[in-house]
Amino acid sequence: MSNLTSAYEELADAYHATVDPDGAGLDDQTFDALVGDVRGQRVAAIACGQGRDARRLADLGAEVVGIDASESLLAHARGLEQNVRRGIEYIHGDAQDLREIRDAEFDGVVCYMALMDIPELEPTVRSVARILKPGGWFAASIVHPCYKTPADGELIDHVDGSTRRITGRYFEEGPYDSVTRWAILPRVAYHRMLSTYLNTLVAAGLNVVRMVEPVGERPVWQAVPGLLYFRCERI
Repeated sequence: MSNLTSAYEELADAYHATVDPDGAGLDDQTFDALVGDVRGQRVAAIACGQGRDARRLADLGAEVVGIDASESLLAHARGLEQNVRRGIEYIHGDAQDLREIRDAEFDGVVCYMALMDIPELEPTVRSVARILKPGGWFAASIVHPCYKTPADGELIDHVDGSTRRITGRYFEEGPYDSVTRWAILPRVAYHRMLSTYLNTLVAAGLNVVRMVEPVGERPVWQAVPGLLYFRCERI
């Protein structure tokens, strides 16, 4: 049996009950626009959890393989696959090496809101590049590294009542205790500067072709972006 473990393992049931428990799939127009027309494409969803992004990709017409380090989350994903069969294959694996996947096997790879939770960025990105076909694409979303840092918060302007985002310790890369809006989520995240993300992608042969910083729902995220999406192409 594999010794691979995940920070989400002990929280899998609570996570599943909070995030897409009925298995409807991801509802994110920014994500849909970023991945584009995937009909007939073979796409890997790495760090897929209980398969929310994998289900959306399948609904968009892709042939999907979901990969995650948590067996418990994958059990929920497989259970939902039994309820509504989309043809998704789920594999227990580590995004940092993807050793279960052959070279140049996929047209596209997705990592939805997970890169900042993975300890090692460089081997993860290299593994993504390895399993992509030449000309393949990689789409990911993360918390915005410029506005979600190891020291951040919100400041209320007592003149007009507006809320402003304040950040600090931006240059301190590494693990930190991240406050999230869902108490069930693991607190440890991995902060990297924006330049680190970009340079690591380019060094692995993944050229960034598009970036999106969507406007959020809360007033503070209407002033600055809380999330960052990007799409790359393998050269």
